[in-house]
Amino acid sequence: MLRNVKNYHRPTTAEDAVALVQSNPNAVYIGGGAWTVAQGDATLETVVDLQNAGLNEIEGTLDGVFIGATATLQEIIDHPDAGEIADGLLATAAGYTQSRNLREQGTLGGALIVAGPADPLTTALLVLNAEIKYADPALHTAPFASFVAYRDRLIKTRVLLTQVIVKRPPARSAAAFEVVGRSPKDKPIVCAAAYIAVDEGLPAEVHIAMGGAAEQPVRLHKAEHLLKGKLLTEEKVAAALAPVIEELEPVADFRGSEAYRREMAAVLARRATLKAWQQARRR
Repeated sequence: MLRNVKNYHRPTTAEDAVALVQSNPNAVYIGGGAWTVAQGDATLETVVDLQNAGLNEIEGTLDGVFIGATATLQEIIDHPDAGEIADGLLATAAGYTQSRNLREQGTLGGALIVAGPADPLTTALLVLNAEIKYADPALHTAPFASFVAYRDRLIKTRVLLTQVIVKRPPARSAAAFEVVGRSPKDKPIVCAAAYIAVDEGLPAEVHIAMGGAAEQPVRLHKAEHLLKGKLLTEEKVAAALAPVIEELEPVADFRGSEAYRREMAAVLARRATLKAWQQARRR
């Protein structure tokens, strides 16, 4: 509960929302509100409700899918473009983020702001080379990878996420997502996403991302470079991944030790890469 809230605002633009929050150290954005309300921060005095700020639209075009930051996770899954783009990678990742009830409430922007080291949505968006828009209050567009790298700094400056853009993949491409958790639909302990585009029978693009194997989801750029342009086999993929995963520094907790997370990272990254490769070749 937010027991000390004294002021409630419902701005109609992102710029106004940012101005309200940045002018008050005890103000907070509210999208779905699931995480903020659950924290029960007694210092919060001002709530800036985003539901009228025009940030909940999902639009599919020939170029890609444009997802507003206050679109709910379930709306992403159910949307005919957002839910199907890149072999349903975003929908699959969103399905692992929360239970159905919380997906109906939680928003894309909120999920990305509070994302943990094994966050499936962050992992999926990294592998898709997504872009993100945010307001501070001026509007900016940045690679999603930059947002992940500088997220803590952006949170401290109290920017507002406004939109995520996922480019439409070419026809001869495929994406795959692999996960291990305590149950089939539990939040991931470790997850892997892979995207491969094929040209003349060889992988012209290889993207591999891991969640739960470092302090935050990461791209495995060194392994991608080794695999690009080569006829992929299980042995080649495993060999390219091994030294890269060995360099990762998983954060152990009650759900998995460092050794367990590193071993699962190797298994899941190999599975996701080979699955994406096989599907892309068939196209």
